[in-house]
Amino acid sequence: MTLSMRISFLGTGLMGAPMARRLLHAGYTVTVWNRSHAKAGALAAAGARPVADLGEAVRDAEIVISMLEAGPVVGQVIEAALPALADGALWIDMSSTRQSEAQQFHALLQARGLCFIDAPVSGGVGGAQAGTLAIMAGGDAADYARVEAVLAAMGRPTLVGPAGSGQVRQAV
Repeated sequence: MTLSMRISFLGTGLMGAPMARRLLHAGYTVTVWNRSHAKAGALAAAGARPVADLGEAVRDAEIVISMLEAGPVVGQVIEAALPALADGALWIDMSSTRQSEAQQFHALLQARGLCFIDAPVSGGVGGAQAGTLAIMAGGDAADYARVEAVLAAMGRPTLVGPAGSGQVRQAV
């Protein structure tokens, strides 16, 4: 079964690769991108569509998921991806960033008519592989409802408040 939602997953390192695999296992069509393309390419055998160009990776995606090194990198990737993002796209940042960064990402995307959820995770590589990550989501309730099933493919999501709240909850 292939689910029709178009997902782009950015960051296929130690955590991102098994998270993307969980989405593929759940039947989603997933385009993957990583700064070092070989890491994204390794997911082709699992059914992902690896691309080397960030713009191509996010173009036409309904949902963009980032799992990157830190807030500054997330900010750089969002800025670089903005021109290619589809109307109405929803960006889920699952990286560990600061609350203030998550709120800045939300404001930037919202100003362009796009949606944002911060959804950091807890559970490590083992949790990512097993699909048992604790996912603390901060964002609009309607946006969360739109992606709850996607998040559930990777773990146990919970909406904890508005944008930035996921980062606060994860830090506790």
